[in-house]
Amino acid sequence: MSRPPPLATTPSAADRALVPADQLPPDYEALAEKNEALGGELLRCYEQLSFVFEITEHIANLQDPAAIQNALLRRCATMLNAGALFFDRAGRCVPITCGETTARPVEVDAERLQATLAEEIEAVRRTGRSRAANLTPAARRRIGNVHVLLGTLRCRPAGSHDPAGVVIALRDGREPPFDAGDPLASQAVLGYGGHILSNVRMVQHLKQTALETVCALTNAIDAKDNYTSGHSERVGWLATLTGRVLGLPGAQLQMLEWAGMLHDVGKIGVPEHTLNKPGRLTAAEFEQIKLHPRLSYEVLKPVASLQPVLEAVLYHHEDCDGSGYPAGLRDVQIPLAARIIRIADTFDALTSTRPYRPGFDVEQALEMLAAGGGRVTDAYLTHAFIARFRRYMREQPGDLRVRFGHTVVADDAHATSPANHPS
Repeated sequence: MSRPPPLATTPSAADRALVPADQLPPDYEALAEKNEALGGELLRCYEQLSFVFEITEHIANLQDPAAIQNALLRRCATMLNAGALFFDRAGRCVPITCGETTARPVEVDAERLQATLAEEIEAVRRTGRSRAANLTPAARRRIGNVHVLLGTLRCRPAGSHDPAGVVIALRDGREPPFDAGDPLASQAVLGYGGHILSNVRMVQHLKQTALETVCALTNAIDAKDNYTSGHSERVGWLATLTGRVLGLPGAQLQMLEWAGMLHDVGKIGVPEHTLNKPGRLTAAEFEQIKLHPRLSYEVLKPVASLQPVLEAVLYHHEDCDGSGYPAGLRDVQIPLAARIIRIADTFDALTSTRPYRPGFDVEQALEMLAAGGGRVTDAYLTHAFIARFRRYMREQPGDLRVRFGHTVVADDAHATSPANHPS
């Protein structure tokens, strides 16, 4: 949204003096005054329009609904040159800190203001239109002889039955009253800001729905494979821990966590007797297990909000030397998110007790992970993961015990455990 171009000023008195007096129309002075007033009003409308653009450009870059609402109301107060601003929502009227303004500050009790303006507030809430309040002299005295402008801010997604909030702007009685341009400017800003707030809240609702879907699928995985309870959640957490070391932005970290939580969802299609087999898998059983990344991909593919996790889920069993599956990719052919999930998945699988072997302790798992760096897992990412996990062990031993309390001390049983079960 671009800002309006500069506005030309009206002719000055000196410019008008260049015209001979006998050539001026008889009602020139009255016309000049009227033109001056119109020019001033036009200039003020232009200033308000410029302010509308400034406000909308500012809040359009914010993502947090509370921050958007606060910025919108503060700048609305500045635009209206208000000495005080209140927001009435669900029967509760609260003061809002005004932005930069040259107006005299107004002191008034919020409860008294709400009680005095109750009918005006409900009328504006009902119509959705901004307007200056038409108060009786007695009502004006109760709230300190101030000028009042009210407008609505609807900040819920379409279809919501929540009532709109009402913005109450006040000016000291010694200041000029609100004019006809103020309600128009107020309605434009609050209307546009309300659309932004509604859209942001709708996106948050969709994200919450997607997260609930992820959690439900994760629970289904853990219920299918008795020996991996909590595995998916830990892989998501470990992947996010690694992503932060790499400086990945928030959206990518969220997708990493979801990919980690969902990487094994395809195991729903693998027979339980194969998943929970205590001995070495046959060649046919191993081929069944190897299908789970592709099955995970197919399960998640129809969910639009999960499209960014598909590559990580599909390729999380690829090895850097090209010996992995399903596509035999190697090194940087493997998407970054899949390489991160591979490390997190391998580490957590090593520390978890499985049907075919007890879990390794954390130190052994880190050593084994390091040994596979550059062959199974990405060497650089493996080093970054190990360094970050060791720091986590030092700095958060309590959290370590909670998350990885399932680990056991290694013993000789590991040496003879079957080795063809994938993580």
